[in-house]
Amino acid sequence: MTETITETSLRTHVAALLDRYPNLEPRETSELLDFLKFGPAVDRGMLKGDPATAPVIQRVLADHAEHFRVGLGKHLGIALAITLPFLVLCWLMWDSGAR
Repeated sequence: MTETITETSLRTHVAALLDRYPNLEPRETSELLDFLKFGPAVDRGMLKGDPATAPVIQRVLADHAEHFRVGLGKHLGIALAITLPFLVLCWLMWDSGAR
């Protein structure tokens, strides 16, 4: 029950930040960006689905696109996570067929 109250108050706090955007202090802007990137998916979805906050969120995402960009390291990690199991599977099939 406590988690629901905390998450609701967090969503309310972020909604208040969105109401004041772009007139935020740097700390508040950082807090807003962190919420939009790492916050609870349910809360982000509820705010993105709200007609009052959805356009503001789109503006924040457009204004700070570099904050939400996927870096080269993550791209390489994803490629490795896809390719490595495939290569291991191919090697195991090759090794079992050679005997």
